[in-house]
Amino acid sequence: MKLANDSITHIKPYVAGNVTPDGFIFNHNLASNENPFGCSPIVSDVLKTYTATHSYPDGNAIGLRKCIAHTFNVPFQTVLCGAGSEEILHLLARTYATAGDEILIPHYGFSVYAIAALSVGAMPVFIPREDDVLTLSVDTILTCVTPKTRMIYLDHPGNPIGNFINRSDLTRLIQSIPPHILLVLDGAYAEYMTEDENYTTGHEFVEHYPNVVITRSFSKAYGLAGLRLGWLHAAPNIINMINRVRAPFNTSSLTQQAGIAALADHAFVEKTVIHTHHWRKKLEDTLTKANISFIPCSTNFTLIHAPEHDSKRNATQLYHDLGRKGIIVRPMTMYQLPDYLRISIGTEKAMKALFIEITSKSDHTP
Repeated sequence: MKLANDSITHIKPYVAGNVTPDGFIFNHNLASNENPFGCSPIVSDVLKTYTATHSYPDGNAIGLRKCIAHTFNVPFQTVLCGAGSEEILHLLARTYATAGDEILIPHYGFSVYAIAALSVGAMPVFIPREDDVLTLSVDTILTCVTPKTRMIYLDHPGNPIGNFINRSDLTRLIQSIPPHILLVLDGAYAEYMTEDENYTTGHEFVEHYPNVVITRSFSKAYGLAGLRLGWLHAAPNIINMINRVRAPFNTSSLTQQAGIAALADHAFVEKTVIHTHHWRKKLEDTLTKANISFIPCSTNFTLIHAPEHDSKRNATQLYHDLGRKGIIVRPMTMYQLPDYLRISIGTEKAMKALFIEITSKSDHTP
C-alpha cells in the first residue's frame, strides 16, 4: 500500500477548542471564539422554514455574492464564497503553491495555514515575532522572503495572538514584496476592529495590488460557525483560477440563505461587537487586579499568560481548575505556547462565573 505524500505525514491534525476531558463539566464554552448570542433572529427564521433539501444549491452563490458585494462595497466579480474561510485558505494554497514553494506564516499563527501549505507539498516558513508582546514586524517579514516564497498568510487580526499590523506598516509591506507573492490577509475577526483607527481590513488594496487577497468569515460576529461560510475578496483573475479547483457546490442553499439573512441584520452584529468590547475590557481589568498578565487582543478573546513556574495559577492548573467548575477555555500547547490560555468572550453569565474563579485564585481579590 502506497503511503500518503511525505508532506502530509508532517501535518499535525487540527484540534478543536471545545474539548471536555474527564473530570470537566461543560457549562460555559469559552474555548472556541463563538458568538455568545448564537445567530441573528432573522437567520433563525430562515433555519426554521428551510425546506429545499432536495435541490442542488446555486454553485456560484450569485445571490449571496451580490449581497456581500453590496454590504462591503466591493465589485461582485471579486467575491467568491466558501465553506468557511478555512476552505478558502486551502483553495488558495491548492491554486497558487506547489512542492518546492515556501509559504510564510506568522509564528504562533492560525494552525490551518501550515496544514494548507503542507497539504500541497509547500514548505511553511515561520516568521519570528517580537518577544515582548509577540507582535509582527514588517522588517522581519521581509527578511523571510526568498526566491522560493509564493504566499504569505497573515491573520489580521490574529488568532491566537489577537494583534495586527497597522495601516501604514501594512501599506509598506504590500509595496515591498514582489508582485508574484500572494499576500493573504485573514480577516476572520475584522468585525471587532471598529474602535481602532489604525486598522484596515485591506479591501482597498485589492484593486491596486492584484497580489493582495482578503478572506472573511461568518463564523464569529455573525454566529454562523456551524453552517461554515466564508468569502474571498480578490482580483477577478484569482477568482477565475480558484473556481477551477473549487468544489461545484461548496456552499449549501441553506448556508447561502442564512448568509444573506445575517447580512441584513446590522443591529445584531453591532450588539455582538459592543458586548465583546465591554466584557473583554472587564476581563482585562479582572486579570490585572488578579496579577495575571495577558496580551491585549483586538478580537473576541484574550490570551492570558500563566507561566508554569507559578505553582498556584500556571496555565495547566488554571485550565483544569476552570474545567472542573464548568468553564472550558483553550490551552495553547498546540500553538507552542504552553504558558498561555485563550479565553473567548462569552455570555454575561459565563463571564461572571469566570471572574469568580479568577479572583478566587488571586492574592489580591478585587
